[in-house]
Amino acid sequence: MFEVGLIRVITLDDPKQLTIHGNLIESLYPGIAVESACIPNQPEGIHSAELCREAIPKIVELACAKFANKDMILVSCADDPGVEEIKAALPGMPVTGGGESAVAAALRYGPNIGVLGIIDQAPKAYRRILEGRLVGNYRPDGVFSTLDLQTPAGYAACIETAKKMAADDCDVIALGCTGLATIGIATELERVSGLPVIDPVVAMGAFVALEAARKKVRAGL
Repeated sequence: MFEVGLIRVITLDDPKQLTIHGNLIESLYPGIAVESACIPNQPEGIHSAELCREAIPKIVELACAKFANKDMILVSCADDPGVEEIKAALPGMPVTGGGESAVAAALRYGPNIGVLGIIDQAPKAYRRILEGRLVGNYRPDGVFSTLDLQTPAGYAACIETAKKMAADDCDVIALGCTGLATIGIATELERVSGLPVIDPVVAMGAFVALEAARKKVRAGL
């Protein structure tokens, strides 16, 4: 079994909410066991540069204290906070985040990529990797944090935004917040837009599967 530590960047008391991303990965990729944990004192997750700065030390501390013996660590956030810092603190540990995973997957489907997220600019991995190929960053009306996605109004606004992205000639929609995975909206966005939609949590799972396969190859299995 390939063991993964998954860090949620929003503080959650409900075990079902805490493990929803890990459970999704386990359901899609056999042979992977995910243990989830969240950082403290981050009730709104990360939706600003200030909140990101506050979160990074907590993310790295949690990774080192709880997941140093895992086969891989995931940071379940599209902005990839703490990913590089964890790599520096735990040399040799495979680490990825929702952002870089989603962007890599999105490029499979076409050069004109739209990002649907919760802030007014695309997360850093999207901007860095998609230079010249980013149609635009789209924030649904009334959505400013991951909590807004869990309301009927937030869900409906995401649907309308996906339709606009199709009209703007996007080839693919890359979700710019892992909270969109929490509400399981990707399939509905594909239906209303006619476009492939990349869920960052599903994309992280694909990279976990790749690392698990590499481990088997190294072991001669």
